[in-house]
Amino acid sequence: MKKAFEYGLVRVADLLFHILPRSWAMTLGEQLSLGVSHIITKRRDLVLRNLALAFPEKPAAERAHIAYEVWRNLGRLAVEFSRVSDFTDGSIDRLVEIEGREHVDAAIKEGKGIVGLTAHFTNWELTGALVQRVYGNMTVIARPVRNPMVDQWVYEKRTASGLKIILPKDAVKASLKCLKNKGIIGMMIDQSLSSGGVFVEFFGRPASSTTLPALLHIRTGAPVMFAYLVRNGERFRLVFEPVVFPPVEDPTARIQIYTQVMATQFEQVIRRYPESWLWLHNRWKRQPDQA
Repeated sequence: MKKAFEYGLVRVADLLFHILPRSWAMTLGEQLSLGVSHIITKRRDLVLRNLALAFPEKPAAERAHIAYEVWRNLGRLAVEFSRVSDFTDGSIDRLVEIEGREHVDAAIKEGKGIVGLTAHFTNWELTGALVQRVYGNMTVIARPVRNPMVDQWVYEKRTASGLKIILPKDAVKASLKCLKNKGIIGMMIDQSLSSGGVFVEFFGRPASSTTLPALLHIRTGAPVMFAYLVRNGERFRLVFEPVVFPPVEDPTARIQIYTQVMATQFEQVIRRYPESWLWLHNRWKRQPDQA
């Protein structure tokens, strides 16, 4: 009964977001998200706590404003995901400005595929859809939603652009196959792992992190590329940033060092746009003494 109720709420919201004019739908999404922040107070407090840990130098009022914008962004994301056809149909130029395209073009010419990285930043769902629109041949690793009815709805939205979805349990084998076929394998790097991985420094604290991007790069030589969206009024800027790894003679140290390089690079992005990252996630939940 609970799962059916959750699914019903999702479909009602989906309907409202579609029948309302886009600007109205965005306002509704923002207000709903802000309302939720007052209901799930544990998450609201977690956002503020994470911001205090990451930016102790910022005044409390500034961190509170960032938190407010985080919740607003989450509401916009919900509307944009519901209306994904706005971005998967028609001309992409009217919606997106691309920065760093030359890096992807050069990586494609290497013929080894691309290890694509992103995070829960601005609109991560739309990031994959837009990369697929521009380059095609993209596969993403995505966890299923616990509610199977909602999961099916999410799956249909995610694959509307032509994206291929694989589950984390199939990640290694499917990623290697994707790269062998000169495709782009996309994955998140900002989630705390319950087990495995390595600990890297992230905003000055240890954070458990996936080693999959480093492993794939070491094994295949495929270039590694960040992709993320920045809001630009009613449009987006899709940014591509190559990851450049330092030479590491000791093979046993490469995974640790490469994973740290990626974490540091994305931390710099978050520092530029702190309101765009999903601070609702407990990135530092697992610590080395709990490993």
